[in-house]
Amino acid sequence: MPIYILIIALILLVASLIWIIVAKSKFSVLGVAFLIGISIFAMAFWQSRRPETSLRVVGYASKLFESDLVKWNVSLQKNVSAAELSRGYRDMNSDIMAFKSYLIEQGLAEKDISIQPASSYQRFDNNGNMTGYNINQSIFVLSQELDLVEDLALNSDFFADRSIVLNNSRLEYLYTKLPVLKKELLAAATEDALARAFEIASSAGTGLGKLREARAGVFQITEPYSTDVSDYGIYNTSTRQKSISVTLTGYFGLR
Repeated sequence: MPIYILIIALILLVASLIWIIVAKSKFSVLGVAFLIGISIFAMAFWQSRRPETSLRVVGYASKLFESDLVKWNVSLQKNVSAAELSRGYRDMNSDIMAFKSYLIEQGLAEKDISIQPASSYQRFDNNGNMTGYNINQSIFVLSQELDLVEDLALNSDFFADRSIVLNNSRLEYLYTKLPVLKKELLAAATEDALARAFEIASSAGTGLGKLREARAGVFQITEPYSTDVSDYGIYNTSTRQKSISVTLTGYFGLR
């Protein structure tokens, strides 16, 4: 017989004896309270010694998908002398507007093009003397015409023909139906956890009960077939093709 069963029996026996003694005295209320306390302690002890009756499994689901939205960030730069700041602003505005017209001519919608305010900062030589200004201005495109935007971003003729300094050009790929995709992945991960739990329980000759608790992990959105993971999740925007994955920890009862 397990030792914890003997301990519980002993506790109950001592409690009964104390109850008999106390019940005959005027302190019966204290006796009841004492007996209740002993009983609660015995039950808690018994529960702590019970064998595990739940099964923990981790389900997994992943899917490849393609972005349906692209953001093209373009930053232009113009370097002017200290006396040419006003002209530099005018020239930058002319370049930006020409670039916007070029994008529209190539087939992009005007509503998909946003122009940011210009900014400037001073330049200094090695002796600390100001030599001029660097003027920067950004324009970004947010469009579902991925092929068109990619072709435009890879073609630098517009900037070369006008001797425009291209300070930065970057494509970011996004997906507008991500909430729906996440729900699908959670459902698939739950099904995978259930299948794993059923296989384990069947192999052990135990019946599988209901799902008691489920905890979803963070989503990892990476380039295809990447092994990168992060505790806070990943959202890779550098590739058009992406992979999304998630884990789900399920706790199942056993019968």
